[in-house]
Amino acid sequence: MDVRGIRVRHFKAPGDVAAWLPLRERAMAGEKPAARSWADDDFRREMLDKSWWRDEWTWLAIDDDAANGSIVGAVTLAVRAGSGGEVPVVHWLLVDPAWRRHGVGQMLMSHLERAAWDSGWREVQIETHAGWEAAVSFYQSMGYAAVRDESPR
Repeated sequence: MDVRGIRVRHFKAPGDVAAWLPLRERAMAGEKPAARSWADDDFRREMLDKSWWRDEWTWLAIDDDAANGSIVGAVTLAVRAGSGGEVPVVHWLLVDPAWRRHGVGQMLMSHLERAAWDSGWREVQIETHAGWEAAVSFYQSMGYAAVRDESPR
């Protein structure tokens, strides 16, 4: 899938952190429940320091028509331990509110899904908060189904 004026490229650490953080703020603004703000240290702890982190597993949607080539979307492929081994997981799919419903989320998901497929996985899991209704609806529109976490707490 292509979106006019948007190109997708891989994340480049550490330089892209400074653009990813404000995208997260814009994308999460107004969500209920609210997501707390992140700083550089949060990004490092939650992303860069993880054993699964790879720059090539984070894709950025770039608005080439903007003067500075601003980032309007991002998604990361994380890997979690599952009952059958490693499981690929969509981690922090973010789309700038001004670019929602233009295909940016679908475009980013297609890159993530292709990478998962090329790595030998045939299933991708989603992580989101059930209260983030727009995210839940988007994933359902992409064919993903809700599964309740039944693991003991």
